[in-house]
Amino acid sequence: MRTLYVSDLDRTLLDGAGEVSAASAEKLNSAIEKGALFTYATARSFDSSRRATTRLRLNLPVITYGGTITADPDTGAPHDLHRLDPTVVDSVLAACSRSSTMEPVWITVEDGTDWIRWRPEGATAGTEAFVGARAGDRRLRPIAAGDPLRGDSVVYVALIAPRSELLQVRIALAKPLALTAHFLSEDPATPGLDWLEFHDRAGTKAHAIRRLVAAIGSDRLIVFGDNHNDLPMFEIADESHAVSNAVPELKAIATSAIGHHTEDAVASWIAAHLAGC
Repeated sequence: MRTLYVSDLDRTLLDGAGEVSAASAEKLNSAIEKGALFTYATARSFDSSRRATTRLRLNLPVITYGGTITADPDTGAPHDLHRLDPTVVDSVLAACSRSSTMEPVWITVEDGTDWIRWRPEGATAGTEAFVGARAGDRRLRPIAAGDPLRGDSVVYVALIAPRSELLQVRIALAKPLALTAHFLSEDPATPGLDWLEFHDRAGTKAHAIRRLVAAIGSDRLIVFGDNHNDLPMFEIADESHAVSNAVPELKAIATSAIGHHTEDAVASWIAAHLAGC
């Protein structure tokens, strides 16, 4: 039986420092060397996720930007890319133009390169938190008169604001959001600010994993996660395991709850089960 193991990164596989620990890397690299099929699925970019997983010797494509881009594990070259419908982009721009507290952060792919786009003059607490956490990131590219946003280049959108405001905008954008996969979730890194993220319907972790399963000929899927955007991949898996720090909604549908993300829970579970324990 060819089992594919897929783990979320932040607060699942990564430790408290936001990286794969030496102990986790030793266990996972050993499993990979023995033929285990392992990869990750994350909302991070390839560059960010690669830095966090530098200790791993991966040999399968990695799933980034929530499933919108599946990339080569070494070079980041896209194997599979899904852009948003430009009409959705137009609807978000229109809705946010009527708000003084709601400003999108866009991820675009142009000429094979991914970028972070935002309007500095429309800065909100959410955009400042997003951009500020990525100081020095080569993807930072502010929207300007001479460098406008291209609606046909967007792969991902994040609105970061108090939950009450996001609930209102989600209602206002109900029709265009029906064309997307969208998630309202919490992030401990932005206390008081929740995230409404959306991208193409075919660009979820679940859809990307299904395409990878078909490509490599796997016949069993086991996944690991912690947050709301992991729900779709939990729903398609043969087994799903939530770390102990996961949100209640994920634990409710998981096969089991395992240890805390700071305790090498995912790598330990995989190593133990490969050993037949």
